[in-house]
Amino acid sequence: MNQQPAECQAAIDAVKELLELHFREAEDSADDGKFSLGFRVTFDRSHSPTKLKVTCRVSKVTTDEIECSIDDPNQPKLPL
Repeated sequence: MNQQPAECQAAIDAVKELLELHFREAEDSADDGKFSLGFRVTFDRSHSPTKLKVTCRVSKVTTDEIECSIDDPNQPKLPL
């Protein structure tokens, strides 16, 4: 296995921790079995030492749909 730079390893560890913490919550919010967890990793090297921020977003996927037919108002109705 390749040795990860310290910043990458810290980010991987943080993502893993947040995934373990929030997976059940995301799973419980599932709609028709669909759910997502999104992660954002931000490195701020303007500080010493580098600041790392890992954000986790849990999203419930909701799908709603309406389907209908609309007659053309410019088209006269044909007698049956």
